[in-house]
Amino acid sequence: MRITPRTRVVVILALAFLIRLGAILAIQNPQQVPRNLAEADAPTYYVLAENLLNGTGYRYGDDLEPTAKRTPGYPLFIAAVFKIFGRSFNAVRVFQCLFEVMTVAMILSISTLLFESHLIGSLAALAYVFYPPAILSTTYIMTESLYTFLLIASVMSLMLAILDKNRWIALAAGILFGLATLTRPGSIMVPFVLLVVGLMIRRKLWKPLVISLIGFLIAMLPWGARNHSIYGKWILTSTLVGANLYKGNHLPTEGAFFTSTDSLLTPALKSALVDVNEATRDSILKIEAFKMILANKKRVALLTLKKIPRLWLNLGYGRPPSKKSLLLAVSHMIMLILAAFGLRALKPQTRYLSFVPVTIIIVSSLAYLAVASEVRFVFPLIPLVLPFSAAGLRQFAAKAIGIGDERS
Repeated sequence: MRITPRTRVVVILALAFLIRLGAILAIQNPQQVPRNLAEADAPTYYVLAENLLNGTGYRYGDDLEPTAKRTPGYPLFIAAVFKIFGRSFNAVRVFQCLFEVMTVAMILSISTLLFESHLIGSLAALAYVFYPPAILSTTYIMTESLYTFLLIASVMSLMLAILDKNRWIALAAGILFGLATLTRPGSIMVPFVLLVVGLMIRRKLWKPLVISLIGFLIAMLPWGARNHSIYGKWILTSTLVGANLYKGNHLPTEGAFFTSTDSLLTPALKSALVDVNEATRDSILKIEAFKMILANKKRVALLTLKKIPRLWLNLGYGRPPSKKSLLLAVSHMIMLILAAFGLRALKPQTRYLSFVPVTIIIVSSLAYLAVASEVRFVFPLIPLVLPFSAAGLRQFAAKAIGIGDERS
């Protein structure tokens, strides 16, 4: 019996849901967070969520000043779930499971838009269904699942807006970009670079890209205005940018992400940071980070190159890699090699659309290389890589065993 495309989609989505739900149900102590180092930042998110609900405000404690160390997207999401379901981390995880299922569905859609092939879409979606970091991320009280969903939704929306010349979808795409950036700041430059790259490819793309940029600013400005009212500065992301730049380009430790920023500061710099608010601290650390980079251009450039395998392969930390790291490195390497071949499979009528996911992959990677890079930063980019990887695999299979051009 021939399996219809609709049946194939239902089976793939059901698999994604059941595998991730199984991972959630396998947690022995769901209220014990963090359970391991992968959730090291988790308390900073749910403490903010709880303080929002109990009237303390967006701060870490009653006696502390309002904070901008964390962008508000994920704490607001947790607060909304806690408000409806009580303080249940499994409720948060179930919603993250649903975000993952929707991400899988959007991988299918993006693949079809790019390659006009249901087979490529199914291969890409299935690869993400069984991608271990995505499964594990669903169980963590961390930003990955929500950010991935928002980022992929913005990509799909922008591609649809370009194809259909629909200004409202373009506006929605920009707002989704903004919500993604308010969840994880790494995409702050994406809408601006997309506009530049899009105009270089086709001038007539200016309208959806400009509208998308407007939507992005609509989403970002309330957070920036809030921070301006508190600190007197327009802070669109967080007050941890300076610390991340300083740590990520610290030459003695080679930008190791597992080292705390405070442990790297000189006595003079520690003294300068005494009794200053977090916005001023952020500005001072930015200045010091740029001084360090400009004074050591060649060494920082070499360090940046060294961070590429850290970011994409989880290798190059100056210590023996684990078996899991090696498996992840091999899988990512295969994925990227196939994706490079997959670019050649783009149809002439849809090739220009690829600038959206490709630009985001490149810009986001460059942003992460500027700080203390770690592999979890690229997990949300994998859904954008997989359509190209699936197309590359399809090409290899076609040459090896003579598969026809199947589009059903």
